[in-house]
Amino acid sequence: MSIKNKFVILSDAHSGTSLLTATLNSHPEIICHGEIFHPDPKDYHIKVPKEEIDPQRLLALREQDAQKFVELVYDRQGVNAVGFKMWRSQNARCCDELLEDQGISKIIYERKNVLAKFSSMLLAKETGVWNINPGAARPKSLDKRLVFNASQFINYFKKHEDLFQLYRNSSKGRTLEISYLDIVDSGFSSVLEFIDVSNMNLAPKKEKLHGSSIMDRFREDDHDAIVETLNKLNRPEWVLE
Repeated sequence: MSIKNKFVILSDAHSGTSLLTATLNSHPEIICHGEIFHPDPKDYHIKVPKEEIDPQRLLALREQDAQKFVELVYDRQGVNAVGFKMWRSQNARCCDELLEDQGISKIIYERKNVLAKFSSMLLAKETGVWNINPGAARPKSLDKRLVFNASQFINYFKKHEDLFQLYRNSSKGRTLEISYLDIVDSGFSSVLEFIDVSNMNLAPKKEKLHGSSIMDRFREDDHDAIVETLNKLNRPEWVLE
């Protein structure tokens, strides 16, 4: 069976992409790799069997010829859609080529609450907890209260805005713009329709790490500074997600 649709998920770290990719992989018509350009990819990132090519040879190919590497990643048989996720920072040249390629469908997947994304990034770095599988206990370390640095957050916000504006402006061909909350609130149907596979009721394959109050992730002494910063950015609603 030939591949009907190749897709790429263009996003950034701590945007909820693991929820999307892990859940898409539970669909029998889809293979969705993880971050194929991750600097230290694990088995779940690049779903090419070791019997087909030695992992070290595969990574060598990635360094020597990124285009051939991507072609190999897409060349999975027996499914209707094959995709992967990447951030532009992982390989800017390849990302730009994918954006220009009208034969590859683009999913621009954004976590629009940048304070939530920012705090998720800080907590992951400080606790080492990146994801929780369904049914697993939530580590107590995730209750840690963060210190808020306004200038650090504003720089992070600007980089986020610039990145997703680049994705939107540069994408050629079929493009779906969807947010983390769209998936949380409405499920995966719009993505399944976009990549042209059977619509199924997919159960999420990752647990939410944190509660809806973003303020609770920070020290109480920092709450006034957070509100002031969000008001300056005209994003007061980001105290919740």
